[in-house]
Amino acid sequence: MTIRRPLLGGLVGLLTLTAVLVTPATTLAATAGSTTVTTTTACTDGHWPAAVQGVPTLWHAGAAAGDYIWHDAYGWHLRVTHRGTTRAVFSGRIVSSAPMTARAVRLEGSDFIALSADRLTLTYRFTNYGAVDGLNFRTDCARRLTFGGSLNGAKLPISRIWIGRANHHPLQNPFVVTRIS
Repeated sequence: MTIRRPLLGGLVGLLTLTAVLVTPATTLAATAGSTTVTTTTACTDGHWPAAVQGVPTLWHAGAAAGDYIWHDAYGWHLRVTHRGTTRAVFSGRIVSSAPMTARAVRLEGSDFIALSADRLTLTYRFTNYGAVDGLNFRTDCARRLTFGGSLNGAKLPISRIWIGRANHHPLQNPFVVTRIS
């Protein structure tokens, strides 16, 4: 039996579409002209608080020195910056109650992010000159996340940590974000 090329191409396309539609826990995201398929499980144990949702309104390159943290439909985000072009070193740790995946954002030179072997601890160190450094991460239905950050080796004061669209400050550093029902 001979299958013509246009028929074979259509059949492959239909099978690919069917595989994506049949797998409800799969999310498609376009990145830089390519398509990345990320498998996630549906979390049935609550959602992240409204206070962490959305990009802090004070966030922009060259904003006040500190950590800017938020959650949205694509996961969690952490960005750092500061005013001027002097050297500032931001470092910290994020601990999750469930495994994480992470991606660096605009890192250069000696900047790094490292995920522990069990994928529960994410460590970062960014040497910043007033531009933007950061990371994006997702959790596998974690119940809680613990964030801790430093600037030039000293614990960041809570006034230098902005969370969510309303620019909330945590009550302490490190601080915990817990899912709510």
